[in-house]
Amino acid sequence: MQYIHVVNGDVAGNTLRQALAQAARPDPVVVLRDDLAVGPIADIDSTGLIRSGFWQRVAPHTDIDFAAEMRQALDQLQQLRRDDMEVAIWHGQSASDQLMLRRVVFHLYQAPQRINEVAMDLRELEAPTHGSLTAIGMYPAARLARRFSTIAPVSVLRLGRLGYEWQQNVKENADVRLWKGNTLVPAAYHNVDDVILERAPEDWTPAAQVVSSVMGAIEGLLASDWFVFWRCRELVSTGQLELRGDPQSLESCAIRRNPLAASTD
Repeated sequence: MQYIHVVNGDVAGNTLRQALAQAARPDPVVVLRDDLAVGPIADIDSTGLIRSGFWQRVAPHTDIDFAAEMRQALDQLQQLRRDDMEVAIWHGQSASDQLMLRRVVFHLYQAPQRINEVAMDLRELEAPTHGSLTAIGMYPAARLARRFSTIAPVSVLRLGRLGYEWQQNVKENADVRLWKGNTLVPAAYHNVDDVILERAPEDWTPAAQVVSSVMGAIEGLLASDWFVFWRCRELVSTGQLELRGDPQSLESCAIRRNPLAASTD
């Protein structure tokens, strides 16, 4: 059977296309790029203006048109609704993948019979990292290719729960959504900031090194370098960190704890 395969992120999309090529399958792939685990999502299924504004603050000097990205995602979801082909949603055990699953299910609520999934877990990783969290982009193409035969329909009961959980997360609109104990847990930015401050060095250290050390250390979150570096800049603006160099270039600046802030704790 042929499917429309839905996956979260460009890396995952490219790997899945390689897997399809290895299996000589002509199936199309839909890539949804938004990291739904972080930032406001209250208007993500309508105007997307708040959502795109968030990403513009996170990455102010990128050439990405975030408003256009929001519109494209909605167009992709609408096209999925209009199509009549079976849909296979690929997801790992991470907040971003799990939220993408719930969002797609919510948008396909009128065609529950078309919804299938492939749930990848930690045991299938060749080199497990980041604790128990996984994302489709972490698996090699050969591993994904072996899973085409395991694509399975989602029960109506599970579909109802997934759609409801998407609505609840949108309504809650937390700063961050974590994946803990197979559950999406709302959190605030300070949960991330606390980890940054714990790992922030006393001496000047390349920002890329600091950010890398934080990315896999936030419980329940596979954090991107974009997001962590933005939180570092926010901590600089509040005087808790100091930054030397170009504040918009991760590779061209250094970070340290503000010694004055530390002395007043």
